Amino acid sequence: MFTIIIAGLTLLMGSPEPTQDQTIDTKIDATPTMLVTRGIKYIDRPGTLDFFTSLDVYQPATQSKTNRPILIYVHGGGWAIGDKSRVHEKADWAFENDWILVSVNYRLTPQVMHPEHARDVAAAVAYIHEHAHEIGGDPDRIVLIGHSAGAHLAGIVSSDEQLLGEFGLAPSNICGTVLLDGAGYNIPQQMKSLLLVGKSRAMFEAAFGFDPELWIQASPTLQAMPGDDLPPLFAVHVPRLRSTIESKEIVKVWNTTGAEATRHFAPNKDHASINHTMGNRNDPDTQAVEEFIRSVLNQD
Repeated sequence: MFTIIIAGLTLLMGSPEPTQDQTIDTKIDATPTMLVTRGIKYIDRPGTLDFFTSLDVYQPATQSKTNRPILIYVHGGGWAIGDKSRVHEKADWAFENDWILVSVNYRLTPQVMHPEHARDVAAAVAYIHEHAHEIGGDPDRIVLIGHSAGAHLAGIVSSDEQLLGEFGLAPSNICGTVLLDGAGYNIPQQMKSLLLVGKSRAMFEAAFGFDPELWIQASPTLQAMPGDDLPPLFAVHVPRLRSTIESKEIVKVWNTTGAEATRHFAPNKDHASINHTMGNRNDPDTQAVEEFIRSVLNQD
């Protein structure tokens, strides 16, 4: 394996010098021709460590092509834990398809609650849209993919116009959105359920508080309205009651807006494995997601 590590670089795309809270590695990764740039700060949030508002870019090392599609990945973890480094098979998957993978961090509960996690994801999307050409990407071919809590965040950024609107963009600037086994698309429904107990209820309360109006604002299913200009949606779920119910509901509502929405059932996966295996060759669920992505990128 050929590896080059260069520390202390000026951040890619004109960002300021790294601080002690931020680690920047640019290297040729395990795949010899994949360039990985870690810890790019996408927005300044006062009082927040740079780590939480940074992203990693995985791209083919060759710079001869400058219009590659960009897949932006949002990790899960109950809005409270998780890290952008855990991309599993997605970097190799993107590389094999000649896409660029961007994996983002965001501020976490209990330090923040909605809408701050989503505002960070929107800021990351806006940053990549603005600087796409500098990483060899196409700003008009961005696909958003999230798992679990990250699926909620991908869904709300794709449906609440105010989030991307803060940065002069709109959900229509996203080419397509993939949701991997989320169960937080309708927060009021969750919060009112007698089945939401113990740690799960505490997780939702920490992320969304006790204000029913905020719950509505936080719900992709309730923010998607007829006539909205939304990106195509692909909602994947495993045999899990809440994700099944909410995936069916969000696809139904999304279709009423005039946007294309499709549900995909992954019967042989659980909540973790649908994320860990996404990108594996010969995996039928990966193939279904890839078919959707290629269709919205006009790569059929």
